[in-house]
Amino acid sequence: MIASINNHIQHRLKSGDLSEVSLTQAAKWLDEYGILSDSKVTPGYSLRRHILKGNILGAYRKNNYFWFIKRIEDFEVLISARQLSKIFNLKSRTSLYRKIRYHEIPYQRMGKKGIYFRYSDLVKWALERNREDIFELIKNMI
Repeated sequence: MIASINNHIQHRLKSGDLSEVSLTQAAKWLDEYGILSDSKVTPGYSLRRHILKGNILGAYRKNNYFWFIKRIEDFEVLISARQLSKIFNLKSRTSLYRKIRYHEIPYQRMGKKGIYFRYSDLVKWALERNREDIFELIKNMI
């Protein structure tokens, strides 16, 4: 879910040619798209929780009060462990986490618990190992 949130916010910033967006506006985008439901009473609350955990890329506070999310110019599409296990048709994520533990697959950590995969790293990894089947699965995902 965090990968989808980051991907969607950065995509909207880039397609709208915006340099930054307020937390409440980003929360509206995510709610409209059905990625993260927003609270009617306290708009932006659910997204703020993820920002405070350090899961949202480009988040910062203006004037030490309002939260904003800036566009990251060299942002790469992120893939979650759940998405990657579906791509590889794994019955459980245990075998994927085993590959992570033994550094058999490229990954990135975000926050304390978040493990994500960059699309470009996975494509390069599949090509280096001459795994055309994995390359096609990853390429068709996006």
